[in-house]
Amino acid sequence: MNQMIFLLAQNVSSEFLLDPFKPVVLFVTTLIASALVSRLVLDIHKCGLPSFKWHGILIAGLISGLFAGLLIPTFWISWPAQILITVGPILWYWKVRNAAVPEKQKFVIGGDKVRAFFKKRGATKSLSGAQLSFKDANKKDRPNPAKTDPILPTFQATDTLLSAALQKRASRLDLVVKPDAVTAAITVDGIRSKVESSTPEITMGMIDFMKDLCGLDVKERRKRQSGSFWIVHEENIIPISFSIAGSSAGQQMRLDVDRAKNMTRKISQVGFLPPQEKVIESLVDPLDRGGVVLVGAAPGQGLTSTCLALLSGHDAFTAAVKTLEKNLILRLDGVDHQVWTSTQGGVDYATQLQSIIRRSPDVVYVEDIGEIGAGKIVASPNNTDLRFYIAIPMDGVAATITEWFKAVGDIKMASSHLRMVVAQKLCRKLCAACRVGYQPSPEQAKKLGVAAGKQIELFKNSGKVQVGNKVIDCPMCNGTGYVGQIIISEVLIVDEEARGFLAKGDLKSAYNSSRMKHKLPGMQESALLRVRDGTTSLEEAIRILTPAAKPVAQPATASPTAGAAKPAPPPNKPKASS
Repeated sequence: MNQMIFLLAQNVSSEFLLDPFKPVVLFVTTLIASALVSRLVLDIHKCGLPSFKWHGILIAGLISGLFAGLLIPTFWISWPAQILITVGPILWYWKVRNAAVPEKQKFVIGGDKVRAFFKKRGATKSLSGAQLSFKDANKKDRPNPAKTDPILPTFQATDTLLSAALQKRASRLDLVVKPDAVTAAITVDGIRSKVESSTPEITMGMIDFMKDLCGLDVKERRKRQSGSFWIVHEENIIPISFSIAGSSAGQQMRLDVDRAKNMTRKISQVGFLPPQEKVIESLVDPLDRGGVVLVGAAPGQGLTSTCLALLSGHDAFTAAVKTLEKNLILRLDGVDHQVWTSTQGGVDYATQLQSIIRRSPDVVYVEDIGEIGAGKIVASPNNTDLRFYIAIPMDGVAATITEWFKAVGDIKMASSHLRMVVAQKLCRKLCAACRVGYQPSPEQAKKLGVAAGKQIELFKNSGKVQVGNKVIDCPMCNGTGYVGQIIISEVLIVDEEARGFLAKGDLKSAYNSSRMKHKLPGMQESALLRVRDGTTSLEEAIRILTPAAKPVAQPATASPTAGAAKPAPPPNKPKASS
């Protein structure tokens, strides 16, 4: 019996060794699967999925499939078994990954994808190396130029500049063209940085190319013009907002990448902390719409986006929601957006605002309260039943309220139906794929309000990931360590007591009274809470909370005129919240 088993085993082994076809096929299959898994390892980090878990699952599938192929004697059974065992974990990862990423980043195989690939390949066949293609303002394809086309250098420069900006996740691109120099800068997650630029001649050609895409006057060099076009990048169609203005000094151009998408948010998506969000959501109560809500933020800190989010909280089909804007960026469904320009025949901003109020709206958004007369109209006793959202480009609660008082011109009137003040800053979010955990020092833990002896894990930016034995820039954040932004906010409820203090010009007492009564976090506390929950880093919180350096005042060359009236001191400002 033992001799028979030995002979059978010997025969199987000999058959395997004598037939080179089977090991070659198994090896090639394993090699192809290994190449695919190595690509997926990079994708795991990019999508922010648990790397240790998925590395183990995919590698286990490779090894198990190879062993199945080697140990099963019959080739036409062993090879399909290897494929099924190897592909199983890959398909599982595919399903989990697609559920975790946005629609545009999902893996999809189908006829539309194949046709899009060959269409893109055919469109760029005449131009080797082109990464982008363009659509005009009407979304019609603009053919890429041939190699003999004189516009080719301009197109290549445009393609290089815009594709590099998109690769770095830029939300904005600025070009300043002077007769002897060009300055180019991109904004990524709120951080502006310079990038390489072309010569003034080529850059002006690029601007003219984009003007033509927008259907604008290419020859016009002074008047402000704006429009839009579309970029096709990696099968994604991206809307681009274009604006240009000129002077004797040169041209200033600005591009915004998919501005509507970046600004379309609900209240729950803005980034308020839970107690703040609860208070904010009370503003949309249809039975309690009265009062003025001030929203303050420095330029570039998400002011318009937050105001539009507050507007979107109201049901525009059961409430009359109107706006008065100078720069219409995004239209909300059901909202009556009105745009004021200085060229309107003799109708000033305040007059148009009064005209809107006479139409009995429920909610009004005022973009520029600094226009003469606008503040008094909003604060009028006749408008106490209306909800006003006022955008004020000032940093902090104190500066926002002070600017509101200045716009109205009467402190008592300005305080009479002030309901809430929201101040905010934008903060970068840590990249989930490459952030690094660490234990804070006792001093740091104390500042964060952590009890002595309690262990807590904080995170800091890295920008690096390990793939195999190599450490590379994180593909998800391009090595910056941050992806996206979130607001750090302070919400001040103006109740009767606080309103009484404000009517007397005592801003400090109003601030302290509201903070003590309603227990809402201040700006600094909000930032530190975002550090504790891992949303951002301590270094980023310090960056946004550190006041910008003020320019040193130059000594006066002449003494002020005797008897000149001195400006009135502003209301007391609250101390920085702890």
